Amino acid sequence: MPRRTRRHGARDNENPVLTPKEDEAQRGSDPPGSFGHVDPPSGDLAPDWSPSGTPDEAEEFIRKLGRERRPRREDVYPYLLIRASSPGDRGARPTWPPVPCWESPDIGLIDASWSGPYDTSQLVASPTAGRRYRVFVRIWNLGLLPAMGVHVRAWAVNPGFFGGNPSNPAYQPVLIGGAMVHLEDRTRPGAMAVVELEHTWDIPQTMTGHECLMATASCPLDTWSGVLDANNDRHVGQRNLTILAGAQSAKEMLFTLGAAVTKAGTLELVHGGAAVVPLLRGVLGTAKSEFGEVTRLRAPSAKAFRLGVDIGTGRHLLTMFRVEGGWLIADSARAWAVIEKRGLVRGGGHEHGREGAGEGTPGRVAAHPFATPNRSRRLIEKLGPKFYEEIGVVVDGEPSDALLEGLIRLWDLQGLDAVDLARAIAGDKPAAHLLRFSHVDPELEEVGGYSLTLLG
Repeated sequence: MPRRTRRHGARDNENPVLTPKEDEAQRGSDPPGSFGHVDPPSGDLAPDWSPSGTPDEAEEFIRKLGRERRPRREDVYPYLLIRASSPGDRGARPTWPPVPCWESPDIGLIDASWSGPYDTSQLVASPTAGRRYRVFVRIWNLGLLPAMGVHVRAWAVNPGFFGGNPSNPAYQPVLIGGAMVHLEDRTRPGAMAVVELEHTWDIPQTMTGHECLMATASCPLDTWSGVLDANNDRHVGQRNLTILAGAQSAKEMLFTLGAAVTKAGTLELVHGGAAVVPLLRGVLGTAKSEFGEVTRLRAPSAKAFRLGVDIGTGRHLLTMFRVEGGWLIADSARAWAVIEKRGLVRGGGHEHGREGAGEGTPGRVAAHPFATPNRSRRLIEKLGPKFYEEIGVVVDGEPSDALLEGLIRLWDLQGLDAVDLARAIAGDKPAAHLLRFSHVDPELEEVGGYSLTLLG
């Protein structure tokens, strides 16, 4: 009879297989290891039980414990950031309104003919179609843990008012390139890095050079959401900016922005006032640039303005939207005068309640109604068509032509060069002007903007 073999370490199971009922009968009610109590507790509270404190005391204890034990995210993980604006951006989102999210100082271009290291004096603020540019992205880690394996990428998007909606066919991002880098924690110098992408941006002749630039930063412990939405994601930076000086024409840029206005959309133009100085220093650095000494640039004084309404964050210049018979381009100063005269808002100057928040609060000074996006349009629509010719002009045709003609007629322009626009806004004294165009389309759920800087 052959000998039975078994694997090394295996043991014969000589115990019989019992059913649950047979097993319970064999174990009995007092199995080995117990001390006479085998009945599990029911889990019910005793009839005379009461808590050792009030519910308010328990809630306060929980809140206190949460404050003591729950650290801030940047104290535990990496905290990546590409700034939306300069200065003061530490990653809080959204920024718009009132701070534009499309003026990132952390996306820079240098002509590919320059083969040296990153140099702010070589930065190009207004790229030209048909040329090649090296792309640099400045990224930050505000966390106390190093950011390992940070993937940096950049895209070009058609010029206009891209607000992150990927379903909008007018704005389809085109990848430029990427790079990998490691960042140290925020206590070390290596918490910030200027990263050059592995590919240059070669602008075809068919493009304008005014394209929007987008950049992202992501790492395994602090990931990007995957949506190019600079207003709601600190991992995304957006630069929708063109700088024009002196006799450089703004016609092409204005035509492009006008063409991007949709039938359901509203275009508003606000002068950024003193914000132009930190913007230019952030984008161009403090060294001598293609526009001269940046430190010598100054914003116009408050008394120099000839146009617009002071809204606290700048001067509101115009509102444009589709009406019966064409496009209404409304001058803000004229519109506000009629709105106040007709009693559509309470009070005057800046003492207005922000719609839906704080209205009527004693002693509280809230924002001007025009400071809320799309509010100027709603107030103008309350005036009705009979006031349209009094507050602006109605131009039939395409929105691109309407914006150009409307500006010429409203501001009595002799030309559309940078200096012509600057003089119309604030006189002949040389100054830097920041024009912020914002566009809202409720149907497409798109909110975006583009900034045009004039050095006149």
